[in-house]
Amino acid sequence: MVLPVTLAHHEDEAAIDLVARLAAANGYPSLREFLAHTDTTANAIVHGETDALSLVSEWSGVPVTTLGKLATRTSGAGGTWQMGCATLSKDMRPGQRHRFCAQCVLEDREREAGRLASRAYRRAWWAIRGIEGCQVHGCQLTEVAVDAASDVHDFPQFVNANLGSIQEAAAAPVPSRQPRLDTYLRDGVFQDGGDGFLDRLDAHVAAEFSRYLGDFLVLHDVRAWMHEETDLREWGFSLAVNGEDEVRRVVAEVVDRNRPTTQYVESVIGPMVNWFRRNAAKEAYGPVIDLMQDILERNMPFGEGQIILKPVRTRHLYCVNSAHADYGVNKDRIRALMKANDPHFRDGLPDSRTYFDAVALRPILEAANDTLTSKEAGAALGLREERLYDVLNAGILEQVETRSDDERAYTRIRKSAVEELTHRLTVKMTEVASDEGYMSLSKAARSWHRPFHTLVAMILEGSLEAFIVAGRTPILQRARVASDALKLESGPLAGGDDELMRLKEAERVLGTATFTVADLIKRGYLRQRTLRRENGREVKFIERQSLAEFQAAYASLTEIAKTRKGHRAAIKAELDRAGISPIFEPEGFIARFYRRSELTWIG
Repeated sequence: MVLPVTLAHHEDEAAIDLVARLAAANGYPSLREFLAHTDTTANAIVHGETDALSLVSEWSGVPVTTLGKLATRTSGAGGTWQMGCATLSKDMRPGQRHRFCAQCVLEDREREAGRLASRAYRRAWWAIRGIEGCQVHGCQLTEVAVDAASDVHDFPQFVNANLGSIQEAAAAPVPSRQPRLDTYLRDGVFQDGGDGFLDRLDAHVAAEFSRYLGDFLVLHDVRAWMHEETDLREWGFSLAVNGEDEVRRVVAEVVDRNRPTTQYVESVIGPMVNWFRRNAAKEAYGPVIDLMQDILERNMPFGEGQIILKPVRTRHLYCVNSAHADYGVNKDRIRALMKANDPHFRDGLPDSRTYFDAVALRPILEAANDTLTSKEAGAALGLREERLYDVLNAGILEQVETRSDDERAYTRIRKSAVEELTHRLTVKMTEVASDEGYMSLSKAARSWHRPFHTLVAMILEGSLEAFIVAGRTPILQRARVASDALKLESGPLAGGDDELMRLKEAERVLGTATFTVADLIKRGYLRQRTLRRENGREVKFIERQSLAEFQAAYASLTEIAKTRKGHRAAIKAELDRAGISPIFEPEGFIARFYRRSELTWIG
């Protein structure tokens, strides 16, 4: 049945608080005394049991669905509970205490209708301990413990009994230090989710994460997020509410600035690490654990299988120590390699705090593992170390790994390059059973007064016949040449091949003088190459292909005259009358050339 006196129900008022006010409005001295005359209990109403809410609906005229919106229900795992749309932790329960805004209470008593004892109503969200302040008045909520003899659900009775202390609290309000976090938590009671990063979390996880992010900001003195009028929970919330990308950026900047070791994660994220570990098995914490795990994986040199909050799946960074452990490369050499290859290399940090990008470093370290020192390469080829340097300087072998000018250079040669040189020499040599009648390359270099590396180059280009004695010692120790093998061609036509010809040969082909060929080279009609021969001299060559292309496109005046069996002067005059000009007007005795495409009248 409907009670004689009914009250307006507020949308942010829980059913039990409406019942307490109804009791006061209808003259009952307390909520307990009123409920003693009914078939339900305070706990049944608080938890939204159907029968209990049906009775309240009969008494008040408020629909059951409306009354049940702010019932507190236990969620189950981890002691969580729900109020409205918000999932809260057990630490956010009010316990045996009243929490309220003193100014709201006094304003209710002045503005609301009905008996004075029933005017002030308790906002349901006041009961959430994670909420510190009142949005309307910007002040902290007042907390008062309830003794065992009192009823924590009977707010009207509490107000009537403590009006003086409530007035004192209203007269000296304490500013709230987490207004944005409070608004978020209060809105979470009445609104179900959203698109933001925090909106995808349970309310208690978002609040806890904000607190630990605040600890992180304090630990590393990130002042951009720290404001005097608010506390660390608000600082952490202000960062978190900006989204996952902003959290990543701030944490990554702190890590990059400090370059911490991987040994103590606590030094990086502070008390947050223990919070994560306590809650690792709880599904609700998964998104924030995964986020911080991924941030630390990507910004610190953790390796596969190492435990941060869970096992690392992918190594993104190396430090000098971990690179040395994985690849066995000398630590100083690792530093040198990265200094040469990483434009963002940061010098001056200990090995454990000197980071490198793993993706960029891997191929460099793998290549470094596939190299030999000059001593090792010399031994493989059968050369003393100083003689190997001559081979390197001559470009026969390539040195890898550059170093900055202020450091001693590491001489490193790829194993594959040594193997390739051995193969190239082998195919150029004829195997012999003994070295009788031959001399070693070292002796030949002394006898012929030629650098050792020059003889090696001559063998490779095929201009020096060489032999190899059967055996298992390094190849250049077994290389032999005949004492009379050095017969260098020195004529003006010497040294050409299928690709190149000497300038004198080009003159003969074109039937011109030296200065004509030089002019054609200068004008770009012929392509020239300069090669250093085995005797150290530079020799100029013409590319045969360029000469063939020139001959196909152009004819000299001499060639035209021979074809017409006439005099050059007469042919030139005839061409001039026909309006056919040479491709360029030569000076002096340089030959004239005409486009063959314009000489169709020759027949």
